[in-house]
Amino acid sequence: MEYFTNPYNFVPFTGTCKRGALTLGPKECLTGYFDCELELLTPLFIPNTSNKSALCNEEERIKKYTGYEFCSYEDLSGDTRLGKAGPKDPVIPGSEIRGAVRSVYEAAFGGCMSTMRVDGVLGRRNPSPKRPGIMVREGKNGWYLYPCERAMLNAGPTREGQKMPVEVYASLKEGQLLWIKLSENRYKNRNYMDKVVERYKIPDGGRIPDGYCQAWLHKGEPFGKKKHHESVFYCKNEERKMLVPEEECRAYQQVMDKYKDGKAYSASPIDENRVLVYYVNQNGVPRNLSPACIGNEIFQKTFRKILESNGGFQPCADMSELCPACKIFGMVSDGNGTKGAVCSRVRFADARLGGTLGSENAEDYYGPCVVLPEAGEPRPSAVEFYTESPYKDKDKGGWKTEGYWTYDYMFVKRKGKEVRELLEESLPELRGRKFYWHHDGWEKLEKDNPLDGEMKQRIRPLLPDHIAKRERKFIFRVYFDKLNWVELGRLRWSLDFMDPICAHKIGRGKPYGLGSVRIHINNLKIRELDADTGRVELTELCYENLGHNIAEDSEAVKTLKIMAAAGPLRHDVSYPRIDGNKTESFRWFVNNRTRKETKMLQPTFSKILPKAEEELDTQNVCGKRLHT
Repeated sequence: MEYFTNPYNFVPFTGTCKRGALTLGPKECLTGYFDCELELLTPLFIPNTSNKSALCNEEERIKKYTGYEFCSYEDLSGDTRLGKAGPKDPVIPGSEIRGAVRSVYEAAFGGCMSTMRVDGVLGRRNPSPKRPGIMVREGKNGWYLYPCERAMLNAGPTREGQKMPVEVYASLKEGQLLWIKLSENRYKNRNYMDKVVERYKIPDGGRIPDGYCQAWLHKGEPFGKKKHHESVFYCKNEERKMLVPEEECRAYQQVMDKYKDGKAYSASPIDENRVLVYYVNQNGVPRNLSPACIGNEIFQKTFRKILESNGGFQPCADMSELCPACKIFGMVSDGNGTKGAVCSRVRFADARLGGTLGSENAEDYYGPCVVLPEAGEPRPSAVEFYTESPYKDKDKGGWKTEGYWTYDYMFVKRKGKEVRELLEESLPELRGRKFYWHHDGWEKLEKDNPLDGEMKQRIRPLLPDHIAKRERKFIFRVYFDKLNWVELGRLRWSLDFMDPICAHKIGRGKPYGLGSVRIHINNLKIRELDADTGRVELTELCYENLGHNIAEDSEAVKTLKIMAAAGPLRHDVSYPRIDGNKTESFRWFVNNRTRKETKMLQPTFSKILPKAEEELDTQNVCGKRLHT
């Protein structure tokens, strides 16, 4: 068993997001700039996007693979010389630095989640089998679901039941009415599906034969190694219908839209008034409708709803209601009920070398070209990493694991049984703001990794001084206009953390250890008006006097400094993986939901993401750390 640290963790939300109008009065009088220097702690890569195939050979360009040079003011469009030395003047865009500094400012001082996509659809694959049903539109009354039984039709590589020829199966539509006669036996005596279709007939306008019943064909995924039968649904009791809530109908359409992006379940229903679905019976209400028995489900909640219920950290959308970060970094309403925009009162210049970089020694500054592998997941749908556990002590009894929950519901133990219950509107709580650890994972990247996929990219990283063995300085300025002393102190803290150990992450390849940079403030100059002469002059102030009133004992600031610590770099960071396999992290998540006692994929989490402070426990005394 080997312990590892996930590449990212979260800085928690604390308190509430306090908003108000931007009012510039006599206190907001500070205008000037910080002179700063950027120190590279690990290799850095920011692409020159003028040519996305600058480092690709002819074959790779034909396949539309990507290979970027480092960022510069140089226009590389049309230049495809493989192996070309790095650009003469590397540039670190001010926008990259600004983004990192704003993220720190938001996390430390209660800003909103300005860059979060809060209205996206949330969903994930559920390992629990659902029940079959037929959803029927009944005039103005809406949609009703009729619970069904499922039987197996021989339309694939099996000998069970009457064989349906391939050409006949291909000619039938989704939802095709059939007459079926059921076998008395189950398929291989297994209980996960009802009986096998012993005989079938395609209705010809006559009477249904004795011993037969009506059924509807549900075409699932294409036949493969595991799939052996097709499914038909038949209804035993048409009186047991359930009204389908409108929100579930909308969610089902979103599920279908997602499936139609691929090859599976692309066929349309036989008509718009009857749809074959799988569902979950939630206290007499059909939920999580899906075309698949085990498949994707869409949740009713969005990040916006969750953020609104937990401190109100959703992105600012009204210029009269601004969070502390949007007041100085600016904001633009998201367009949904637009309520204006506020310009930024800070500006980050590009970081450039203090001297010139001669082409004759460019190799001393750049590392060899390397191919970044496809980034591992999870995505926000992985609640075991992105949300806090919603379980209270009374709900934990009887669990041998961490339980199981989604954005809409959780499983609890009631009288020895697992029961699904809907979550409160405020649950589950998001863990917070995502930050990456500083680590040396770039040293483990394979130098000869081939560029053989569109999700990979070849890059030429800029080396830090201690590896290049050549000192250089990236210098830049941070201009500010009409700040007050509190805002200026917070800006200073967000630049250098008032801690020589802490650093920022910028550029690409953050999960692999790239992009760790430390900002040093060299001086601070304030514009002042000479009352005697009327001249405007720049006066140098001691920046070290700023920020000492910041409460570093808050949970957000303490966690942020844990994540920002870059001295020394961590050595155990990687995406989740299983023993002997360093690339397929999704298998770790599959295993994490597999019950050891049954070895079945069922709703349960063996592990959840530890808190940032728990990752400092390298010996895993707390028992929370992840392992292969």
